[in-house]
Amino acid sequence: MACPSSALARVGAAVAAVSLLTPAPAAAAATGQRAAIPAYWSPADPDGLTTFRRLAQNRPTTGMVVLNGSLSRPEVPFSPAWAEAIEAVHDSGARVLVYVDTGYFGLDLGQGAHPTRGGGTSTEAWAAQIRRDVDEWYELYGEYGVDGVFLDQAPHVCGPDGEYAARYAEVRDHVRAAHPHAHIAINPGTGTEQCYDAVADTILSFEGDQRSYLAHVPPAWESANRDREKFWHLVYDVPTAQDMAEVVARTKANGAGYAYVTDRPFSPSTWDWLTSYWDAELAAIGGVVDTTPPGAPRGVTAVAAAGRVVLRWRSALDNVAVSGYEVLRDGEPVGTTYDTAFTAANLSPGTGYAFTVRARDVAGNASAPSAPVTVTTPPAAVLGPSACLGPTTAHYRATFTRDFPHRRVFIDADDDPSTGWALPPGLPSGADHLVENDVLFRYTGPGWAWEPVTGVEQEVDGAEVTWRVPVAAFGGSAASTQVVVFNGNDGQDEYSAVVTTTSTGEQCPGG
Repeated sequence: MACPSSALARVGAAVAAVSLLTPAPAAAAATGQRAAIPAYWSPADPDGLTTFRRLAQNRPTTGMVVLNGSLSRPEVPFSPAWAEAIEAVHDSGARVLVYVDTGYFGLDLGQGAHPTRGGGTSTEAWAAQIRRDVDEWYELYGEYGVDGVFLDQAPHVCGPDGEYAARYAEVRDHVRAAHPHAHIAINPGTGTEQCYDAVADTILSFEGDQRSYLAHVPPAWESANRDREKFWHLVYDVPTAQDMAEVVARTKANGAGYAYVTDRPFSPSTWDWLTSYWDAELAAIGGVVDTTPPGAPRGVTAVAAAGRVVLRWRSALDNVAVSGYEVLRDGEPVGTTYDTAFTAANLSPGTGYAFTVRARDVAGNASAPSAPVTVTTPPAAVLGPSACLGPTTAHYRATFTRDFPHRRVFIDADDDPSTGWALPPGLPSGADHLVENDVLFRYTGPGWAWEPVTGVEQEVDGAEVTWRVPVAAFGGSAASTQVVVFNGNDGQDEYSAVVTTTSTGEQCPGG
């Protein structure tokens, strides 16, 4: 976020020429406080995307989320993960703002002028970069639900004859020329002068630690402003949930319509993750003793595949915020999620199941279960798996009920689950060899990396396939016990039951 406002305080304040600025459209009056989160983590990381999905469930208390590219600029080239995060939060009803660094327009405010990415420090260089960043964000991600921009690193003073604020008004006008309904937020920080009232819909008018916030007195013009959605306060280094509750209460007393409090201390990574007491903070910002459970999730659907069922549903509704969902299979809990989707795995083939979903809110209240959805998994596609480990030759046999272009045998030949390829959850790890069609491969890793070892004898009798593999091809680490899983792949994977075979020193039937 912005540099400490003490650096800006050394600049003499000037009276703004507010008449130079075109007023922003009046923001809708907020009925209560909402959370506004600088969400500066990457959705390209699975945990990061999960956390954005969590924010998407936290309506109505989550009101605004700022996404920052991984280099504090638009995320280029186009990233499906960033698009997915934007879409999830936008579709929930919260505003998605994208981060734009304005670098104080290159002003030297006592700490040296901030250069643009190209090295320039002039007002014109910064204006050109800001316009490019705004346009690039919208060109790449606008259709996924960008609702506006967050202009970071702005001076808190108006400048001579309102010059500084007027530059930001020009940015606002550039955004709104192409996107008339864009929400503009700006970060001048503590001590913001009134000229910025006309520049932005939301002003980040405090950013600091707990001690400084509890001593903070908002400027008179801010205290007198009745538009609560105008002001956003960020407070970091608030260690406990009890401290957080005190700070949130103060943000309400100070008239901030948006707030976010975190236990993380000030550093370059302060805003790189969600605070640890997030559910409690949502309850505090919601401002009610929440005894009302969420509504039951609606529109649950189920699609079955081999060994799994993919469930989807519409978001549940709550008076404060939904925190997540619990999935039940035949009345028994099988998992939780922050998303409106869940995959139930390790299911038996050809078996019927009934699923329901329950929502929980940030106070721990549980909804009634959703209407049940019943589904039957498809029959097993790989049947009758068997294996035999002889002194010179290993035999593997299975029946494939579909015409798979890839028929495989995953083999843990050294009987060590720590070495080799890890199969999906519920299946073994440590497949150090693989037979695919008529070739034996050795795992080289990391990732899907295999090298051919030798050809193998493959016998196809209708749907039944038998492989004969020389034991010597497994090398010196071969054990007397093997763990084997058969696999058919035709765009999706089908796996057999797990087979364990131990050598008895006798030849396998059939030679």
